[in-house]
Amino acid sequence: MRRVSRRKIIIAKNIGFCSGVERAVKLAEESLSQCKKVYTLDALLHNEKEMQRLKEKGVSVLTDLKQKGKVVLLPAHGSTAIERKKADENFEKVINTVCPFVLRTVQIIEKLKKEHYKIAIVGDRGHREVKVLSDAASYNLLGVFQDRDEIKKELKTLKIGVVAQSTMEQGTFFSIVTELITIADELIFFNTICKETLSRQAEAKEIAKKADCMLVIGDKTSANSCRLFQMVKEINEYSYFIQTEDDLVIIPFERFNIIGIASGTSTPYWLIEKVVRGIKK
Repeated sequence: MRRVSRRKIIIAKNIGFCSGVERAVKLAEESLSQCKKVYTLDALLHNEKEMQRLKEKGVSVLTDLKQKGKVVLLPAHGSTAIERKKADENFEKVINTVCPFVLRTVQIIEKLKKEHYKIAIVGDRGHREVKVLSDAASYNLLGVFQDRDEIKKELKTLKIGVVAQSTMEQGTFFSIVTELITIADELIFFNTICKETLSRQAEAKEIAKKADCMLVIGDKTSANSCRLFQMVKEINEYSYFIQTEDDLVIIPFERFNIIGIASGTSTPYWLIEKVVRGIKK
């Protein structure tokens, strides 16, 4: 039956870019004011629409590390040692937009290496940030773990240091740490999950409890957006992953009075505004 009461939209306070991504985009735009053509080593952030907007302004993603130019941006998710070396060799100016939280984790790994710990990384294999952390761990890497079931007895070692991808879900992180304790004589862990991510996840969960349906706005390439969607989906079965306002056509709004909205950390606010306008229409 169609509901006739006035509909309400609840928008998360923690929405849009996180501070790390906002800083990266700001550095890109500042670079463009000085140079018409700017390169980025990889996608500066994981949002296709925002990367397209930057491309139209003059930002291009490198297709080859041997490519040369005036200005290159190292992405917010970090860069490997060989990538930084090639950037220094081939570009007049290198701007590192790495998120401070990722940089802190790299520094922790360097300290653990000096103290002869085997390093366990909790995160998504294949994600740039995890690749960067693995590169920092180098020969001291014990492994990258996405689930506690991946931890086998044959991995048993004396000293293990544990860090997390900055956008990891905290419950998963702690469950893996608990399992790693069983194969280590000594274990030290650092909760390197970004506080902004934790706040965003907690708020989204609370909104999902109140809303009739929940929208998570993000890009399918964004690990934190996908994880946020999975988390709210467990609370509210009527949860939808939205990349742009065009995706609103799949949602039966006539069934819902209260609509909740959250976003991944790489979702630009201008895109969120378009989705909200689309809902109101």
